[in-house]
Amino acid sequence: MANIEMINEKTSWQSFTERFSIKKISFFIHLFFLLLALFLSRAVMFEAAVPFLLPFWAIVKQRYENEKWFVLTGGLIGALTLGVGQALILGLQIILYELITRFRFWKFPVGISVALSIFFGQFIWQGIANVGIPPLIVQLYIYYEVVLAFFMTIFMRLFFVQPHRFWTIGWSYERVGAGLVILAMVLTGVQSIVVSYFGLFPFMLHLAICIAAFTGGVPIAAMVATIVGALVGVAKLSFTGMISVYAMTGVVAGLFSGLGRVCVVIGSILPSIFFFFYDATLPLDTVYFVSISIAGIIFFVLPQKLFTFLHDVIHPKRDEVLLQRQQWLTEHTTEKLETFQSFVLFMKELVFDRFTSTETVNQVRKIEPCATCMSCFRYDRCWGEKNNHMDDLIQDWFIAKSGIKESEQILAEERIKQKCVKSTKLLEELDYQLYNDKMNGQFYHGKKMIALQLKDLSNHLNKLMEDMKEETLSFKTIEEELEYQFKRAHVQCFQIDVLNNTMGERVIICSFAKKNKTYEDQHLLCERIILPILYDVFSEPFQVEKISEQKTPFAHVQIRFRSAVRYEIEYDIYSRAKNSAWVSGDTHAIFHIHPGLVAVMLSDGMGQSREAQRESRRLVRLMRECLSYNMNPETAMHTLHYVISLNREVDMYATIDFALVDLQKGALWSWKAGSMSTYILRGERLLKVDGAAAPVGFMPVFSIETEKVNLLADDFVVMVSDGVFSSEFEWEEQEKYFISLIKSRIKNEMPIEVILYDVMEQFGQRYTVEDDCTVILFTVAHVVPKWAVFSPLSKGIS
Repeated sequence: MANIEMINEKTSWQSFTERFSIKKISFFIHLFFLLLALFLSRAVMFEAAVPFLLPFWAIVKQRYENEKWFVLTGGLIGALTLGVGQALILGLQIILYELITRFRFWKFPVGISVALSIFFGQFIWQGIANVGIPPLIVQLYIYYEVVLAFFMTIFMRLFFVQPHRFWTIGWSYERVGAGLVILAMVLTGVQSIVVSYFGLFPFMLHLAICIAAFTGGVPIAAMVATIVGALVGVAKLSFTGMISVYAMTGVVAGLFSGLGRVCVVIGSILPSIFFFFYDATLPLDTVYFVSISIAGIIFFVLPQKLFTFLHDVIHPKRDEVLLQRQQWLTEHTTEKLETFQSFVLFMKELVFDRFTSTETVNQVRKIEPCATCMSCFRYDRCWGEKNNHMDDLIQDWFIAKSGIKESEQILAEERIKQKCVKSTKLLEELDYQLYNDKMNGQFYHGKKMIALQLKDLSNHLNKLMEDMKEETLSFKTIEEELEYQFKRAHVQCFQIDVLNNTMGERVIICSFAKKNKTYEDQHLLCERIILPILYDVFSEPFQVEKISEQKTPFAHVQIRFRSAVRYEIEYDIYSRAKNSAWVSGDTHAIFHIHPGLVAVMLSDGMGQSREAQRESRRLVRLMRECLSYNMNPETAMHTLHYVISLNREVDMYATIDFALVDLQKGALWSWKAGSMSTYILRGERLLKVDGAAAPVGFMPVFSIETEKVNLLADDFVVMVSDGVFSSEFEWEEQEKYFISLIKSRIKNEMPIEVILYDVMEQFGQRYTVEDDCTVILFTVAHVVPKWAVFSPLSKGIS
C-alpha cells in the first residue's frame, strides 16, 4: 500500500509539473504578443505615420486566433500612450478591417484589406478633424501610412507563419529579413522609453548585435546591425549618422566571436568609444553608454542553450544528421535482410531437410497401343474394331499402380496376363512407360515449383530494394512520403505519427491546422482528400476513428485514422468422423492473417485412418507456415505438392480447399486441389467455385488456378469435404437438396451456429453419410459501430 501511495503521489506531482510547464509556456507566448503589439503601436515613421499594428492584427487574426485579444489589448495601450485620438483611429481602422474581411461578395487579399482600412479610416478621421478634405501634406502622410502598412503586412506574413510551422519551416533569407524589419519597427516604438540613465532602444539593439555576433559571426552581426540601424535611422532622419556606428559595432563584435563572450562585449563597445571622440554631433551620451553596458551584462547572463539553439538554426549540424541517418539505414537494412534470410532458411528446411526420400507417384495417361502390341499377331483382335477392351485393362492397371492397395495391383496384372499372350513383355514396357511418366512429371513440376519459389524470392528482394531506394538511400520515411502527398493536395498537416505500420492494423495520427471548420467539414476533408491519399500510399482502405480539437500548445485538429475493416466474418463448422469414430481424416483451420484478412482451410486425407488424419493435419500446418513467411498461396501449394510427393515413407495424399477472405475490400480468393466446389449463396442466387487440380501429392503434373469472387454483405459461403455426399445416389440430386436446406434456414433467419447441425441432421435422414465429413459455413456482414441504433439492413423500426 505504501508503494502504491508513493507511485500515486509521484504521478500526481508529474502531472502537476507538466500542467505548470504548459501554463508557463502559454503565459510567455501571451506576454510576447502583448509586448510586440504594444511596441508596434508606438512605432512612428516620419514623426506622423503609425502603420504597423493593423498588419500585425490582421496576421494574428488569421493565424493565431488564441492571441488576438492580447494583441488588441497591447495595441490599444500603446496607442493610448500616443494620445486618445490615436487610440480612436486604431479602433476605427480595426472595425473597418473586420467589415471589409466579412464582405460576402468580394474577398480581398490581406494586404489590400489592411491598406483600404487605413486609407478610409484616416480619411474619415482627418475629414472630421479638418471639417472637409484634409490638407495635401496630411494626405501625403496618409498615403505613406497606406504603403508602409501594405508592405508591413507582407513582412508579417513571411515571418509569422502558421504556428505549427514556426520552428520547422526553416529560416530563409526572406523570413530573416522580414524578422529584422519587424525588430527595427519594434525598436522604433521603444525609442522614447528612457528610465533615468537607461534607454530601452540602445539596450535592445546592442543586445541583439551581441547575440548575432556570438552565434553567427561577422556576416550575421553586420547584416542585423546594418538593416536594423538603417530602418530605425529612416524613421528618425536626424539620427541617420548612427547607421555607421551600428554597422561598425556588428563588424567588430563579429570579429571577436571566436574568443568568447567577454571579447564580443569589448569589441561591441570599442566602435562607440571611437565615434564618441570622432564625431561630437552623434547622440552618444551617458544614457547610450549606460544602456549598452547593461546590455553587455545581460549578454553574460543569457543561458548557453539559447546560443546553441540559434547556432544550430544558422549552422545546422549536418554531420550528426548524416550519421544518424546512416545508423538508421544500417538498422533498417539489417532488419530486412534478417527477415529475408529467415525466409530462405525456411525454404531450405522445408524442401531439403524435412523430406529426404523419394516416392513414386503415378499418373493416369491416355492409353495407346505400345510397341509390343503393334508387333503382335493378335493386334487386330485386341485393338481393332472388335477389341477385347485391352485399353480398359491397361487403364485399370495404371489406376491400380497409382493407388495404395497391393491387391488391386495384383488383380490388374492377372487380368492382363489372361488376355495377352505377351504379358511379361507388355508389363515390362508398361512399367517403363510409367517410370518415364513419373520422372517427366516430377521434373516438370520441380521446374515449375522452383520457378515459383524464385518468383517469391525475387518479390522479397524487390521489396527490399524498393525500400532501400525509396526510404533508406534517400532517408525518406513513410511520414515524409505522407507529408509530401499532403503538400501536393494543399492540406496543412504539420505532424504525422504512424503508430502501427502492419498491414490491416495501421494506426496513423495526423495533426492539421485549424481553420474554423466545423466537425462536418473535417469529416468531408477526410473523406474527399485524406482517405484517398492514405489508400494510394498504403494500398488499403482507411477509416476515421476519432477527431479531436487540441488547444495546446496552439489550436489544431488531431485526427486518428485506422485500417478500415468494413466487413466482419461469422462462421460455424460441422465435422463428424465416419461411423462416429474418434479419428477423422478431415482437418480444418480458420485464422486471421491480420484483422482485414482471414484464411479458411479444409483438407481431406485419403481414408479414415490415423495416417489420413496425420497427412491432412500436416498439409494444413505446412500451409499455415508458408503463409506466415508471406509466401504466395499458389507457390505454397505447388511447393507442398512437391515435397509431399517426394515422401516415400507413406503412400498418402490429401485434398485442400484454401480460401482467403478480404474483410477490407470484400473479396474471396479460392485455391483448390482435389477439393469439392465452394458454394456462395446470395439470396436466391447460387454461385459455384470449382477446381480441376488433383489432390496434393497425387499426380506428378500439378497445376492450380486462382479464383476470385467479390463478396457482398450477407453472402453465405459453404465449403464441404467429399464425404458429405454419398456414392450410392445421384451427385447433383444430393447437392441440390443440400443447398435447398441451407437456403431455407438462411431465409428463416436461423442463427448460423444452428444452421449446419439442423441441415446435416435432416440431410442424413434422406442420404446416408458414409465417410468423414466436414462443412464450413461463414458469412460476411458490414461492420456496424457499437453506438449505432440500427443496422444498415434493418427492415424497420418498431
